Amino acid sequence: MHAERVVLIGLSGTGKSAVAPIVAERLGFAVVDLDAEIERRMGRPIPEIFADLGEPVFRAVEHEVVAEACARANLVIATGGGAVLREDNWEAMRPASVIVHLNGATPELLARLERAAGADPVSARPLLAGDPSARIERLRQERAPLYARADAEVDTDGRTPQEVADAIVSAVADRSSRGMLPLASLLVATGRSDLYVAPGLLEHLGELTARRWPEARRAWVVTDEHVRPLWATHAEEALKGARVVPHTIAVPAGEASKSMSQVSALLDRLLTDRIDRRDIVVALGGGVVGDLAGFVAAIVLRGVGLVQVPTSLLAMVDSSVGGKTGVNHALGKNLIGAFYQPQLVVADTEVLATLDERELRAGWAEIVKHAMIERSASGSDAPELLGSIESLPDPLRLSPEALSDVVRRNVLLKAGVVAADERESGSRRLLNYGHTLGHAMEASGYRYLHGEAVALGMRAAATLSCRLGMCEAGLVDRQGRLLDRLGLPARFDGELGAVAEHLTRDKKAVHGILTWILPTAPGCVEERRDVPLDLVLDVARGLGAS
Repeated sequence: MHAERVVLIGLSGTGKSAVAPIVAERLGFAVVDLDAEIERRMGRPIPEIFADLGEPVFRAVEHEVVAEACARANLVIATGGGAVLREDNWEAMRPASVIVHLNGATPELLARLERAAGADPVSARPLLAGDPSARIERLRQERAPLYARADAEVDTDGRTPQEVADAIVSAVADRSSRGMLPLASLLVATGRSDLYVAPGLLEHLGELTARRWPEARRAWVVTDEHVRPLWATHAEEALKGARVVPHTIAVPAGEASKSMSQVSALLDRLLTDRIDRRDIVVALGGGVVGDLAGFVAAIVLRGVGLVQVPTSLLAMVDSSVGGKTGVNHALGKNLIGAFYQPQLVVADTEVLATLDERELRAGWAEIVKHAMIERSASGSDAPELLGSIESLPDPLRLSPEALSDVVRRNVLLKAGVVAADERESGSRRLLNYGHTLGHAMEASGYRYLHGEAVALGMRAAATLSCRLGMCEAGLVDRQGRLLDRLGLPARFDGELGAVAEHLTRDKKAVHGILTWILPTAPGCVEERRDVPLDLVLDVARGLGAS
């Protein structure tokens, strides 16, 4: 990942305007000075804007300029001192940017401001009126939590603009090389979810957490008994390094932990230990832990900060992204839950080295699902993901770096779908390809992993489509060969009656009518609600249901 923008923040006098052009020249970027752009747009100096129109008008125009600048790539942005005050400015600045806080001691800031103000310093710089030292110190204290959200801090004291620029360029290179730039920021009505994918990110969990929640002091790390001995200590040490105290809670591994009894037990622990709204919940594990901990984070105190740290391939490419949380009920899978976006997703592909092969194969099922819906979900002209998977010599033996590339493509696809339809009222339903029958088969005894059941569901969906005349038999065979190559099941060992019963309780049914996502061409799917149940059960029999 490479930074598309460098954003300079800091108090007046830290030299943002002087340094920005130098940084831009060294990076080959363009430059925008927000205060100069506001003055150009408004046709008057900033002190006059404040005096004549008031600060609210200035801040509104400032946000327009910030948003427009952050829509551009290859740009260095010098912000005004107060740009950090509005959360929507942060929403605009964060994606694909390195945000650098320029800092300096008050006497040096004052000297610079006086030199820049010229003969009439108070008129040019209202900040210098009265007791400017006291005003700067007050602003410094008030804005300290905001400046702490920056990706890097550069001290400007005693440095020339060229030396400050050197330090900024070095900081940008460091962030890029360590994968510390978000792959994307998923922006939806309920907030922003920053998505990070790179090998080795777990050791930076504390740093990424502290940047998102500068005032966080405690983290409740929810994991399972299988993942805890493998990765909990790594997560705890990373959080401690950022002065966030971890409290780890391990639930039994497996689907049975997605239950209201586990929700109740976790709530008892958090509330007894006096969780507050500055605390965060970290979901460290696969899809079960992510769904369970995410649901608890959504409902405790009506919502606290949530970090998803997926440790399975399936969770990395699918369940950790998009905000679906929940638990199972005796009558069906995921019948109780909430849409609640994780503010931070940290996917470290190095942790997949400890994943057993069955779990790894199950994760690839969701990647095949994305490949089968890619054109319909993204509007792309060709099934690029499908072709790239088929061309891999051995998908199950990829290096962490190569696997990161695969995960990134899938995360971007899913994030794009969720951004357009967070609550599954339209295009997000495409992500349910293979899930309608797959969920019913999974819930019929939970003998299959989620990805294995989805693979069976995709086989059934393709067969249904072919029998309805929606696709050629060649597409059914093409998908089948890929699933076979990944070692995913082709036969269902279970009772047809149990599958039929679970289908009647599908949470996506409308007035009792099931929604089916069926393939029509490579990468293309359509939604159907007129598929006869007798045909579905006949196809299920063909997969082995008895």
